[in-house]
Amino acid sequence: MRPSILASLTLLTPIAACSSDPIEASATATDTDTSSGTGTETGTTSSGSTSSGSGSTSTGTGTSTGGACTPGMSVSCACPDGGTATQTCEPDGMSFGPCECPMTSTSSTTDMTTSTTDASTTDATTSTTDATTDATTGGAACAMTYQIELMPADATLSGGWMLGMSMIGEGEIANNPMSQEGSILYEPEIPCDDTWTIWARVLDNGQDDSYFARLDGAPDPAAIFEGDCTGQGNGYKWARLNWRDPMANPCEYLMDPWAPTWSAGVHEIEFLFRESTAMGRILLTNDPDFVPM
Repeated sequence: MRPSILASLTLLTPIAACSSDPIEASATATDTDTSSGTGTETGTTSSGSTSSGSGSTSTGTGTSTGGACTPGMSVSCACPDGGTATQTCEPDGMSFGPCECPMTSTSSTTDMTTSTTDASTTDATTSTTDATTDATTGGAACAMTYQIELMPADATLSGGWMLGMSMIGEGEIANNPMSQEGSILYEPEIPCDDTWTIWARVLDNGQDDSYFARLDGAPDPAAIFEGDCTGQGNGYKWARLNWRDPMANPCEYLMDPWAPTWSAGVHEIEFLFRESTAMGRILLTNDPDFVPM
């Protein structure tokens, strides 16, 4: 098995769950599901949100966790040459290790000393430089497994979506209290070529559990992403991205999981309002067997 690195751009500490009795949530679109869950959430809107709106209400139940950092988790850090690398949380969870910056490329030195070295030495140096470039800028198949976690604050929110804090323990959320059109757009930078499974913390409130979804702008019209097709949910849960045709019945998918094969570089993951009025963080991994907890 390949070693695993958890890349998290933002991790915020969840807020403890409220003790008030839940009531049924609202939605503007329905499936053929007949059962419905209950739960209500009041969120506080962050002034740093990229979208506008007032109020923050979503539904569900959840619990919160804490800690200085998660052992094995990796975050971005700055290198002396102006680039970025990662540093990993120590096994005791109390601090991060050193920033693991790549070695400086020797291409400029090679160019200046070509006249004083023979052909075999120059070829060896060039080969080493090329390998370093692939490792630091992508463009090659993945040599290890990744878990890339993105928070709602990392997304571009539009329409009725706004940034808020869950009052039932989920932490930071994208919230659409008025059930308006709009989207949650993530643009992750994929480190290497591979097939990527996408997980999302969906607000599953019985019948109101789905979103529209697009990857890199497709399909059009957007696919339906069902957080739970059983109609029995009541709270936030991890759901693996799936593709249901808008004309299909619940639980009938064109792809499950909907896992794109992406090359290194920036890609788009977009969720649009359909039924569910909130979503927490998302996670991407090139390990098809990984299940977030």
